Amino acid sequence: MKRFAGVGLLVTFAVALAAWSGSPGANAGETHSTATISRSSGLILHRRVRCTATVSSEVQAGQDVSVKFTLRNLTKRPVTAYLAAWLVVKAADGTTYDTRVPLENFSGPAPFPTKLRPRATRSLRRVAVPVRWKGPLQITPRCVRKSLRPLQVAVSSPGPPADGSTAVSEVVAAAGHLLDHCRPQTPGVPVAGLIYAPDGPPLPPMSAQCSVSITSEGSFSVAQVLVLSPPGLQGVTVQQPYEFFGPPYGFDSTPPPYEAIAWEDVVTQDSAVSVVASLADASNVSPTSQMAPSWTLEGTTWVLTEKALCGFHGGAWGPGPTVEFVSVCSS
Repeated sequence: MKRFAGVGLLVTFAVALAAWSGSPGANAGETHSTATISRSSGLILHRRVRCTATVSSEVQAGQDVSVKFTLRNLTKRPVTAYLAAWLVVKAADGTTYDTRVPLENFSGPAPFPTKLRPRATRSLRRVAVPVRWKGPLQITPRCVRKSLRPLQVAVSSPGPPADGSTAVSEVVAAAGHLLDHCRPQTPGVPVAGLIYAPDGPPLPPMSAQCSVSITSEGSFSVAQVLVLSPPGLQGVTVQQPYEFFGPPYGFDSTPPPYEAIAWEDVVTQDSAVSVVASLADASNVSPTSQMAPSWTLEGTTWVLTEKALCGFHGGAWGPGPTVEFVSVCSS
């Protein structure tokens, strides 16, 4: 995970990328599909290289739609290029998700050229997007500035939750006890309560307002969870489809301490699973140089991921929610 920061805070950002092995190319400009696999390929870099994108033709809601990219040098000479691949996902309701957008506000190492040996095949990283929209999805792979033919991906689900209240209960259960003392009961109706540290030594709890809104996507539901501390925190806007607090975080005139945590769950009749989350927070400066710990939800378990010196402001973005205990910082 990577972090974006204000003063004295490093915050985590997860990019759903993983190494993937190479695969044989397909005919240029064509899209192929079998019972489980779809492929699209095209010629790039002055027709010297073939780029092939491969994806499963079906994905379950709440899981990643993952596209693997391979490049093959078709020539007898080395080819040098800056290699990049990304996706534009269009859902059945018209929602468009560009995998480059979450990276725009994050700095990283400058791209460097890669050499493809003659006739060699090179795999790029898999590009993945967690699915929280009804299908079918239209996936447009982009490979070194070229758009390949779109790929169709169906979205499956074991079925929706029985009703809104059941969906809220599933979300609370999947939150790893974070909402046990700030427990919403009815969709869209906020409650006031306390947020306690997941584990370790006891920390001062945070007063909070917690809510869960439910949207039906037919065969599944999407839950928008929002935790605000202090209760009634103003100026909070969650921008979709990227789950960003906007813009830039929505708290320019808010004095510390404050914390806003937002995340989305995909809810089916079987479970709720977190797919994307944001954090924006700020603490007071501590005269004793106290450290505020933060935890990130991995599955249904909270993992201690960071300690930041009080006096920070910043945020986080990733697949699971992060909670930072600004309550330890002196007022």
